[in-house]
Amino acid sequence: MNSRSLFYASITLFFISIFVLACGGQDKATYEIASAEYTQIAEQYLQHLAHQEFTDSYAFLADNVEFKLPDGDSDTRTIYKGLDNVMKFWDNYVVESGNNQAEFTDFVHIPVQVNQHVEFVNTQGVFDVCYFSATLHYGSEIAWVRMHWAFHFNPEKRIDGIFTYYDRTPIIAAAKKNFLASNSKLKTNNDMLIQTIKIKSSLSEDVLMKTAHERAEKFRQVPGLLQKYYTKTDQPGEYIGVYVWDSQESMQSFRATELAKTIPQAYQVVEAPKIETTDVLFQLRD
Repeated sequence: MNSRSLFYASITLFFISIFVLACGGQDKATYEIASAEYTQIAEQYLQHLAHQEFTDSYAFLADNVEFKLPDGDSDTRTIYKGLDNVMKFWDNYVVESGNNQAEFTDFVHIPVQVNQHVEFVNTQGVFDVCYFSATLHYGSEIAWVRMHWAFHFNPEKRIDGIFTYYDRTPIIAAAKKNFLASNSKLKTNNDMLIQTIKIKSSLSEDVLMKTAHERAEKFRQVPGLLQKYYTKTDQPGEYIGVYVWDSQESMQSFRATELAKTIPQAYQVVEAPKIETTDVLFQLRD
């Protein structure tokens, strides 16, 4: 278990306690076992995700759904708020994550009716706490992960809250990248930094673009680099490179790498140019 995800660990232990308490014979229980119908809804939703039937999965969600990722604690985790934002996440998921196939099996459900305020969750109503095994394919690589998801339902039995916890270590190893980190930083990090450099070269534009594409995969693996693209100016042989970083620290770390040292070997580089840019010629990510 990732010790940094205390929020999700607390949810897990908390709802196990709910299950025990609900089984007790209380006249007015704080927690009660909910209908098995909610477990069926949750599992159907998850199977649509596993089969990458994302459009079908949206029918299970409320317009005000909140999707909470396991990339931090209760204060730092990424939260997608609203159906439109959740749809954007899943519509881009396969391309961005590299997860081209998945199987979800071995489901365990704990459906719970919460009748009083719950710490960490701040809401009442029906939850389904779900444990399942995920087999995630990343090309020829496979990650096996035991996942913990909790769903909250509104009165119309639509999912309006999704809390997720799982160990991302095998996923990062199989995918060879930390998809959630770059994805969440792009949407939520207020420390994002944009670095611009001026490039002067006697090489032809075709040669420069060919080189950029050949080196693209190496740059995609750079920690904290969210985007990188080039534009040309109205001066012959002059280009602007734009690097978007999740933080100052990531940019400084990159400068010490061998990959960074190869940039000025081919071009004369001047950082922070004060110059207007034109159309994008090449970019690292769509």
